[in-house]
Amino acid sequence: MLKTPEANIHLVAANLNDYPRLQNLARFYVYDMSRYCGFLPGWDCPETGLYECYDCKKYFTEKERYPFLIRVDKELAGFVLINKVGTTPTIDWNVGEFFVIAKFQRQGVGQQIAKRLWQQFSGHWEVAVIPQNKRGLNFWRNTIGEFSKNQFSETVTPVSYDLTNPRIIFHFIAKERNE
Repeated sequence: MLKTPEANIHLVAANLNDYPRLQNLARFYVYDMSRYCGFLPGWDCPETGLYECYDCKKYFTEKERYPFLIRVDKELAGFVLINKVGTTPTIDWNVGEFFVIAKFQRQGVGQQIAKRLWQQFSGHWEVAVIPQNKRGLNFWRNTIGEFSKNQFSETVTPVSYDLTNPRIIFHFIAKERNE
């Protein structure tokens, strides 16, 4: 587990001034994901040597999207993008992207941040994972299982935004704290 106390892990709402910072982190996110997805179509290393991520600006300008930075103490440790766009119209929240930098991976940071997110935003959640991302798949299965007391569904579903790679989709309910 993390050597830093839980109180020093922060989920911070990002604003438009944070957009360049988050977009820079997204390069590392794509690089990190290439470890698992690099042999899938569209995941080739660019000739420039610089991985690119789609433009995350809509998370700063559209009402149904919410960007967050992750900090450990005061150090930048990753980002989370959530939205209200899922594979079914019944969801309230979807994890669009979730990234913890290598220094803080496998130390409990991601798990604590995910749980805080679900405590803060109650409702029907969806998390989509590329099946080849075995580490991410295990992380989400364990974290969602622990949070929901194993009350979740897991299905393989084609997604409209990537017709060549279906996703493993998790659905679960995050109840309000007082329930």
